[in-house]
Amino acid sequence: MLRLFRWSWLVPTALYIGVVALGPTACSGDECERNSDCAFAHCVSGSCVQDCKYDIDCTFGLVCNRDIGRCDPPTTADGGAGTGGTAPDGSAGSGGTAGTAGTAGSAGTAGTAGTAGTAGSGGGGGSGGGGGTGGVTAQKVELDLCASDGECATGLLCRPWGKNLAKRCTRTCTTVGDTSGCATGTRCEAVGSETYCMASDVGKTCSVANDCQFACVTSTGYCTSKCNVGADCPNGWGCQPVGGQKVCVKAAAPCGPGDTGACIVPAACDTSATLSVGGCTLACNTVADCPVRAQGLASWTCDGLCRRPSSGATAIYGPLEGGFKPAQYACNLASQPVTVCGDGLHIDFDGFTIPATPSVNCASPVTTDGFPGDACVDSCRFAGGCPYPFACVALGNVGGRIGLCLPAYGSGEVGGPCTKDQDCFFGYCNRNVGKCSRDCSRDGLCPSGSACMAAGGPSVEGLPFKRCE
Repeated sequence: MLRLFRWSWLVPTALYIGVVALGPTACSGDECERNSDCAFAHCVSGSCVQDCKYDIDCTFGLVCNRDIGRCDPPTTADGGAGTGGTAPDGSAGSGGTAGTAGTAGSAGTAGTAGTAGTAGSGGGGGSGGGGGTGGVTAQKVELDLCASDGECATGLLCRPWGKNLAKRCTRTCTTVGDTSGCATGTRCEAVGSETYCMASDVGKTCSVANDCQFACVTSTGYCTSKCNVGADCPNGWGCQPVGGQKVCVKAAAPCGPGDTGACIVPAACDTSATLSVGGCTLACNTVADCPVRAQGLASWTCDGLCRRPSSGATAIYGPLEGGFKPAQYACNLASQPVTVCGDGLHIDFDGFTIPATPSVNCASPVTTDGFPGDACVDSCRFAGGCPYPFACVALGNVGGRIGLCLPAYGSGEVGGPCTKDQDCFFGYCNRNVGKCSRDCSRDGLCPSGSACMAAGGPSVEGLPFKRCE
């Protein structure tokens, strides 16, 4: 249960962001005991030192390790995997240069026996068919699990899908924070001297920069990434300068007088009368800085601060993030029972049903729990994706097909058995067949052994709904 707040005490001009730190609280020149005490720097003789930001800052032959701001020798790449055998008997391929021995080629298919010669004057039998050609190992495609670069198709790398996640074939990219050139659910991040597409960890809990792929907002304890506008971030998150650069800032958290720890700064707590439960917010120059919901839902507004939509069928009355369980309910100013979920939506993730609204006492000073299994859920757009650990899957139906942030990172790969979405790595269980799938509507990508197929029904964001089958 949450305490209700129905008065406005937030002064728009009071929002000050200069005190917020990205990464560890120590900056270059500050005292330290270990590298993790420093923000994009390393600890030398008790002080944080930053030698570089980019490779060009280093002397010839060295590259910038951007995680700790230090010039290091380049990492020596592994030798390529050997070429698969092509001999008639499927002999093992030779090893690559300073690399791993090649995978054995598959045995060749036996040739067809020759047709017997026609009987006559000593006609001989036909010649036996020749041996088959040795097999060639197929290269893996984007999204496939892998162990080394040599397993992936040309132009792809084999890299961790995220911190503490297994390696998958992925593509390189150029602009940190960009999602347009990456598979749905991933964004461009810099790791050492490389930039490649990896799963978004925006919203993952952190305490130091090294917990995250880009940076940790230590004051609130979550990972973030670069952005230009709110649409670059998950729903419930806006884009605001922090520590001198624009990053995704979380608004999907409850707050109130004396309880503002979840907000980017204490003044960023909105307790407007239209909200049944006060919620964090962020500063904005235009509405483009504010959180962006799925198409067809009422939009946030900007008056110097990002404001939740307060009227209409898709108004927002609270700030609870997707996955909050049990979903909470209260009464709005019209004494109507409403959910205080941050996107105004709720669901039973296991049953994939929408639970009934519980009985609510409008005079109660606290919120009311939803029925067992009831949880808040966020809508999403393919570009901004979802906060960690959710995936954007177009299974919602609010004025048309919309994406929903469904629990992801289960053990099931595409084609594996499932009963609920959280069983599957890509957050989509096709309950019609009981197999894990992936929403490929935007990027057309599917792991080996599956294909991106039209699933029928309404389109999403102007695209036919497709899934991996």
